[in-house]
Amino acid sequence: MKKIFVSLAVTLITLFIFIPATVSAQGTEPVTIISGDQIIVGNSFRLEANETLEGNLLVIGGTAITVQGSTINGAVLLIGGTITIDGNLNGEIVSIGGVINLEEHAVVDGSLTLVGANLKRSPSAQISGTISEESPGFLDNFEFFNKNGVAFPFTQKQSVFTRVFNATIESLVIAALAVVIGLLIPSNLKNMAGTLVKQPAITGGVGLLTIIVTPIILVLLAITILLIPISLLAAFVFAIAVFVGYIVVGYEIGRRFGELFKDSWHPSIAAGVGTLLLSLITNMAGLIPCIGWILGFLVSIIGLGAVIISRFGSTKYAASVVQAMVSPIVEVPAQDPPNIHS
Repeated sequence: MKKIFVSLAVTLITLFIFIPATVSAQGTEPVTIISGDQIIVGNSFRLEANETLEGNLLVIGGTAITVQGSTINGAVLLIGGTITIDGNLNGEIVSIGGVINLEEHAVVDGSLTLVGANLKRSPSAQISGTISEESPGFLDNFEFFNKNGVAFPFTQKQSVFTRVFNATIESLVIAALAVVIGLLIPSNLKNMAGTLVKQPAITGGVGLLTIIVTPIILVLLAITILLIPISLLAAFVFAIAVFVGYIVVGYEIGRRFGELFKDSWHPSIAAGVGTLLLSLITNMAGLIPCIGWILGFLVSIIGLGAVIISRFGSTKYAASVVQAMVSPIVEVPAQDPPNIHS
C-alpha cells in the first residue's frame, strides 16, 4: 500500500513539473531572424512580433514600422522618411529630416541624433541614451549680426570636413525637393527627360545659349524702371527652370539606376535617388579648386536646355522644336517655265 502511495506521489510531482513546461513551450512562437543590413528606398518595411533584425536599418524617403515584440540589433539611419518603433532597438538612431515615432512599448538602448528631424515620443517609451538635436552645419554661417559687422553666409573659411558635411546636407535638401517635384509633375518630368535623352547635344546648346542671353535681357529690362518687376519675375522663372533642369538630369540617372535592379521606380523615387547621387557627385567635385564648378555647370545647361525645348514638359512643343532643328533642308528643284507656243 505504501508503494502505491509513493508511486502516485511521484507521478503527480512529475505531472506538475513537465505539463506546465510543455504548455509553455507550445505557446511560445519561434523567433524569426533577419540577417544583414536592410536598405529601404521609397518603400515600406515592417518588423513583426518575434522577428529580430540582425543588422542596421537604412530608410531613405520610406516608411518603417517595428511592432511590439520585435527587436533590431543594429543602428537606424533615417533620411527624409518615417519610422515607428514599438519594439526593442539595441543601437542608436540618426535621423536627417525625418519623423521618428516612439510608441508606448518602445525600448531604445542607444542615443538619438536629430538633424532637422521631428521626434514624437510616448511617455512610456524608454531611451537609455541621450537625445541631441543638431542643425545643419551650413546654417551656422548665417551670422548677420556679427560684432565685426555683417558676415555673409558661405564666405567664411571652413575646414574640409565642414565643407563635406555642408555638401551632404545640401544634397539631401535638393533630393527632398526632387521627390516633391516628382510627385507634382511626374508626366512633365518624363517628357523633359525624354527630350534630354533624344537630343543631348541640342539640349546642351540651347541651355548654353539661354544662360548667355538671359542675363543680358534681364539687365536690359532692369534699366527701365517700369520693367523692373518683369525682370524680377523673369529672373525667378529662369532660376526655377535651371533648378528643374538639374532635377531632370537626376531623374534620368535615378531611372537608369533603378533599371540596374530590374525595377521600375515611380518618378518621385527615381528623381529623389538620382538627384541625391548627382548632387553628391557635383558637390564633392565642387570642392576641387578652380575646376570643380565645371561638372555642375555642364549638368545645369543640359537640363536647362531640356526644360526650354520641352517647354516644361510639353511633348508636342518639344517634338516640333527638335524636329525643326535636326530635320534636313529639302531643296525643291526649280521647274522650267512652260513653253508657250503661239
